[in-house]
Amino acid sequence: MKLTFDRNELLQTLKMMHSLLDKSPKLPILKHILVTTTASHITLAATDLELGLQRHMAIPCPESCSFVVPADPVLEFIRELHAPTVQWTVDATHNMTISAGKTKAKFKGLNAQDYPALPAIPAPLLFSLPIGDLQDLLNETLPAVGEQTERYILNAIRFQMIDGAIPILQAVGTDGKRLVLTSRATGTWLTKDHETKTMLVPKKIGKVLKTLLANVDDTHIGIGLSANLAGFQLGATMLTSRLMEGQYPKHEGVIPQKTNALFTLPKLNLEDPLRRVSVISGRDAKPIQVKIRPTEILLQAVNVDMGEATESIEITSTRDELVTGFNTHYLLDALASMPGEHCQVYMDSPLAPCLLTTPERPEWNHIVMPLKV
Repeated sequence: MKLTFDRNELLQTLKMMHSLLDKSPKLPILKHILVTTTASHITLAATDLELGLQRHMAIPCPESCSFVVPADPVLEFIRELHAPTVQWTVDATHNMTISAGKTKAKFKGLNAQDYPALPAIPAPLLFSLPIGDLQDLLNETLPAVGEQTERYILNAIRFQMIDGAIPILQAVGTDGKRLVLTSRATGTWLTKDHETKTMLVPKKIGKVLKTLLANVDDTHIGIGLSANLAGFQLGATMLTSRLMEGQYPKHEGVIPQKTNALFTLPKLNLEDPLRRVSVISGRDAKPIQVKIRPTEILLQAVNVDMGEATESIEITSTRDELVTGFNTHYLLDALASMPGEHCQVYMDSPLAPCLLTTPERPEWNHIVMPLKV
């Protein structure tokens, strides 16, 4: 059987599949990609047993069959090719020859019978959302989500579809030291019967989604949900994820009341000095000291191995003086993901939660916990 692919489309698809595979999977078969052919299309699929990704490619095939190919070497070989088309020749024992122009390589494939079954995407899809808005939610939330923390549930993004004439998709992320609450009200219901639903999805799926959204031409993404599965559909690409189970931290009471902001300023006026000071503080050094005065913010970093740095930022503050400390990189992550050009800061006392907001997107709330200095 001979299959002919557009090289760029095939390479993009293989990159998608490879992005969710574990480097050291529980089963050797999970280092492979499943290929299924029908008369009208070819489907490539990959799974790590928690996430599943499938993509249909509109390529007619002479016969229907299934086989698996090793992900790493096939991707690396096709990455190095320059011909516009790539041909796969597959024999009865699933061995595959990849050729392009004068270049040819053989790869050992396997029977698909041992490959885990991928779950179907939950149907019907509940609602759709512009791709750009989901990208924004992920960009704003992912920096605060835990990364293999001891508290398993902190490795989840909490998505909530809020019922209303227009569905609101709310996203929450926290690692226990910072928290982001943000939302978009730009969705469209795809079913007549709908209600508020919550899903906890692994951070890994957020990263995979972010990669997918940056490499598709579709304008909207459909989202579905079942008892233990979330599904995302972008045209011919389908992503499924097992939901995480557990009690997500109650975040509503953590966000301070927005009464009088300590100060408001263009975020670059704060971000650039923090970057300079962070060179001295280092990621593992002591927190920087932040003094908020009526007319200035004074940043000071001391590192016994490198030296020290200070910088003053002009502001107009509502407080006489507040002295506190922060992990510089948490503040920089917050400012980098801020969906506006102006930063508002709320903080009641030196050890109270520090709330960063932006008037351009009042639904975005980013909390950073201070540190003793």
